Amino acid sequence: MTAVTHQTIDTLYSADSIEWCPIPGFEDIMLCGTYQLEESKDDAKTDGSPQVRVGRLYMYKLENQSTSTPKLKLCTSLDMPGILDIKWSYQTINGRPYFGVVNSVGQIKVFVVKNEDMVVMVTEEQLDVVNDDGLGLSLEWNNMLNTSDETSVISSDSKGGIHVHKFCEGCLKEITSWKAHDFEAWIAAYNQWDINTVYTGGDDCRLKGWDLRMDPKSPVFTSKRHTMGVCSIQSNPVKEYQLATGSYDENMLLWDSRKMKHPITELNLGGGIWRIKWEPKTADYILTATMYNGFHIVDISNNDDLKICCHFKEHESIAYGADWCRSSQSKVQSSADVSELDCESKTTEYIIGTCSFYDHLCKLWSIDLNKNG
Repeated sequence: MTAVTHQTIDTLYSADSIEWCPIPGFEDIMLCGTYQLEESKDDAKTDGSPQVRVGRLYMYKLENQSTSTPKLKLCTSLDMPGILDIKWSYQTINGRPYFGVVNSVGQIKVFVVKNEDMVVMVTEEQLDVVNDDGLGLSLEWNNMLNTSDETSVISSDSKGGIHVHKFCEGCLKEITSWKAHDFEAWIAAYNQWDINTVYTGGDDCRLKGWDLRMDPKSPVFTSKRHTMGVCSIQSNPVKEYQLATGSYDENMLLWDSRKMKHPITELNLGGGIWRIKWEPKTADYILTATMYNGFHIVDISNNDDLKICCHFKEHESIAYGADWCRSSQSKVQSSADVSELDCESKTTEYIIGTCSFYDHLCKLWSIDLNKNG
């Protein structure tokens, strides 16, 4: 299956995060986060001061989606410390879309989208990072499936710390914080089907599970199945007990969350798997940012026979950010009369955003995926 590239954007700073808004009515909004280490005028710093990492957040709106030439229109941009991760709240809060970022000075910040030209910061909180050189690395909201008023955010940092904050009335209130990994805690994520359970992955090659109702001094489980740093974790949005993880060891693992001793299946993608994104409507596919081997779309509908549908290799640097546009369209794949077609004669055109680091590029592309193709 062939991907079609529609647009390439120079983000100026190194790009590492892409997130499409998951909220109906706002699904045409895409965020791109960047991170740049400012070069010292001297060859090396000798005064012990922390390195300065700057960043810029871009907000785009998808236009011409129903045509063969969709494109992204820049709505606004915000300068801030270097961005390591961005995540949307899966549900509106007070009727508006919110998102959070973690940054290079160890902060978690929450923003609200007022309209297509205005993004306003609501609150910020300093994570309990050991020193000034600590980075916020990842975050996730707990409301993919949970629609209660208890909206929380989990985040991780470069000192191995995990933090859970409750978001309410425009503020972040820390619920708990603990040291989960010996080195960088690259990723933290909720079990979105049971938000008392969270998963973390670190540079110590450990995948761990935690019960937020218990003292977090001890994990519920620790897996050594990955042989290098664990840097991506995401719950299946459709099937309750499925979990996907990725690692620097180049393997994507699928798990049954009830039996975490051994994965269900695995696939080597030839590059460290920095981000995993389930296709949000059917969860038949997983999109990966595969660092030194581009981007992949994997058909995971048959656990016994995982298939790579697409290997997108147009980026020339580290593949860090990737996401599905939620407003992708189904369309008939034949000129025959629609009444004569069964549902499996249709294909879905998926619109995807990806970004890469040192070449500071963001790309908009699409692909038609058809089970019978």
